[in-house]
Amino acid sequence: MSGQPESSRLYAGVMTGTSLDGIDLGLIRVTAGRAERLDFAQAELPARLRQIFAELHDPEMPAALLRAAEAGIALAREISVLVASRRERWKGWGPVQAIGVHGQTVVHRPERGVSIQVNAPAWIAEQTGIDVVSDFRSRDIAAGGQGAPLVPLFHEVMTRSVGEAAVAVINLGGIANISLIRREPAASPAQVSGFDTGPANMLLDYWAQKNLGRPFDENGQLAMQGKAIPTLVARMAEHPFFAKPAPKSTGRDAFHGPWLESQVAAHQAQHGEVSAADVQASLVALTAQTITEAIPEDLRRIYLCGGGAKNPVLRNALEVALARRNQPASIRTSDALGWPVQEVEAAAFAWLAYCCVAKIPASLPAVTGAKGARVLGSITPHG
Repeated sequence: MSGQPESSRLYAGVMTGTSLDGIDLGLIRVTAGRAERLDFAQAELPARLRQIFAELHDPEMPAALLRAAEAGIALAREISVLVASRRERWKGWGPVQAIGVHGQTVVHRPERGVSIQVNAPAWIAEQTGIDVVSDFRSRDIAAGGQGAPLVPLFHEVMTRSVGEAAVAVINLGGIANISLIRREPAASPAQVSGFDTGPANMLLDYWAQKNLGRPFDENGQLAMQGKAIPTLVARMAEHPFFAKPAPKSTGRDAFHGPWLESQVAAHQAQHGEVSAADVQASLVALTAQTITEAIPEDLRRIYLCGGGAKNPVLRNALEVALARRNQPASIRTSDALGWPVQEVEAAAFAWLAYCCVAKIPASLPAVTGAKGARVLGSITPHG
């Protein structure tokens, strides 16, 4: 820092006030705790942006934003209670450096530069006394990426002990995503790619809740009673997402209950009534088909993780779909790697927290389409 005392640092500050009149930018020099004014600039808010903020001040709109903020605080309290319940057990391993908290996604529209997770990291830091890393997706999106999926980097770490030159890890969460990991030649760094393949548990759970009154279709019992309807599967597979090239990501914005019901209604109008079990079986077939289409022909080892890995009907559908392609890939769960299927995503965000604290880029352009690798996450110190 030429021309500055060794203890001096420059800091910039930005403020936009409730009057919506503009953006204020200031620059100060801080030396030994004293501030020196250096520069100031101001810019008007564009008229369209002023209008949007004015609309957000409508009495109805803050109510929705308040509900989201309060939900984030409620979630933070639940997370903090869970952390507290494990602290005594954790003491034997040493202090926890940071907690990676993803939050609950309510909007994922990367094409508009937006992925919103309801979260309250400050509350978690306050209640746990541990630094919190959050907001993992926005930096990748700002760099032109999808902000998802974020787990392939950890999937590569998980599979380092596997002897195969090429493996896939498929996460069967609400959305299914695939990580493709190649290690040829052995001396080279692993090549990692991946993307969301489409819906998995999200629509299966919705249909089970609607027709069984249960949170999910345990062991695929409803799907087991039905038979996949090829014309319904084909109709659902016409969703534009499936035709998009990778990198790509998706969520509830694209695949939700009303969309599914519209697909079923349109199919019934043309082909007649279908049973709830047949719809569930068709959803299983759609998930298996769209995942299988993403698997390279030379791949021989597949590991499943996420809640859907416990669904025997979905796993069998994947095996059948692979057999139809004459692809001799063996399917195992991540338990074979020492990572129980339900634990992988939490571990992945713990790993991403480590990467953020260590300033290690965790954004993979080959996965998200960002213009470069980026350090992901924002740190909320506990003190």
